[in-house]
Amino acid sequence: MLRRDQMKKATFLIFLLSSLMLSGCTNKTSTEKISTDKVSTDKTSIDKVSADSANNINNPREKEDETVMENMQITYQKKAESLYEKILELYSVEGTNLFLENYPPKPEDNAVSYLWPYSAMFSAANAIIKLPGNKEKYIDSYEKILAGLEHYYDDIRKPAAYEAYPGEFGGSDRYYDDNMWLGLDFIEAYRTFGDKKYLEKAERIFEFVKSGWTDELGGGIYWCEQKKESKNTCSNGPAAILALMLYEETQKEEYYEWGLKIYNWTKDNLQSPSGVYWDNIDLKGNIDKATYTYNSGTMLHASVLLYNITKEDKYLLEAQKVAKASLEHFTEKKQDICFYPANNPWFTDILYRGYIELYKVDGNPRYINSIIDNIDYAWENAKDENGLLESDWSGVVKNRNKPLLDVSCMVEMYARTALLRD
Repeated sequence: MLRRDQMKKATFLIFLLSSLMLSGCTNKTSTEKISTDKVSTDKTSIDKVSADSANNINNPREKEDETVMENMQITYQKKAESLYEKILELYSVEGTNLFLENYPPKPEDNAVSYLWPYSAMFSAANAIIKLPGNKEKYIDSYEKILAGLEHYYDDIRKPAAYEAYPGEFGGSDRYYDDNMWLGLDFIEAYRTFGDKKYLEKAERIFEFVKSGWTDELGGGIYWCEQKKESKNTCSNGPAAILALMLYEETQKEEYYEWGLKIYNWTKDNLQSPSGVYWDNIDLKGNIDKATYTYNSGTMLHASVLLYNITKEDKYLLEAQKVAKASLEHFTEKKQDICFYPANNPWFTDILYRGYIELYKVDGNPRYINSIIDNIDYAWENAKDENGLLESDWSGVVKNRNKPLLDVSCMVEMYARTALLRD
């Protein structure tokens, strides 16, 4: 519990400092002008860049431009694959199907990672295996990740669910949000492979999820099963998504009703006047007004799902409102890029999912481009000697120990971008 709270507080403090130091990105026109066309790799244009560089061999700017062009020619699929393979090489715990929490490990780290970063690796595998040629290429590692996940499964406590740390290593509390992310992963696995066992796993997870709903505060799902102190956007936004996606796959009305109920409660209790979402509300009704990208991302995503299901314009308008508010609230301009918060890129990955779902409906590339600008810059400027990316995509802050959570989410983002752009 303390570990997760500390991470979120650190994220919030860094965001506040950034807000004081950097100019805003509200009117960033370059992002609005970028089309969804692929970056050109036309041989004539590449040859011209090379010739110009040869003629200006002593011009540092020309050398920099040539390097940028070379990086642009690396497809997003190749970027995703490179990072994924690095994680398998560096983070795998020998003799298990589990991963390290950090690489290199910190002295205080446990033997294996917590469930949260492990689930991010499941998400990464789900995204990368959908790319051309990758089902055969990565099916072995995919199945090992699924096997490793079962080390976290706890069927002693009822309803059965995944605990935050493997029982054989001591076990832990069970977080509702951890299980929601897994439910979404299993639905994605079902959509990729068509195997109903994955859909059944998602349905079983939802049984645990809805057990966290109570009438205190008029509804809402708690964050942690063992410590029912707050109801959080992070334990309600993804629950709404999970319920609505289950409805899409099964057409069971109860899932739609749950999704709408959870969505409405979260919107009524935790949305700020600007449109982004606050973090949580405690049982006394006190609201923690910290803002994190993923909280707005899940509710944006849920709004799009409701629009897709009902075709009611109010949900599309709401999704567009949250997307606009998120871009304005969370980004700050530095080095001509509108950067998202420099701590915990996984949070921004979840926002990216919401942006992508909105883009599929309204075709406006502004929001997905704002993320792509960031991950493009990170690839060129924020890699360490092992080929792993810094949590700070600007490359300014360097950390020796790279969290599994932070690097695996980059695999997902590059893979999802490949599905859009490559």
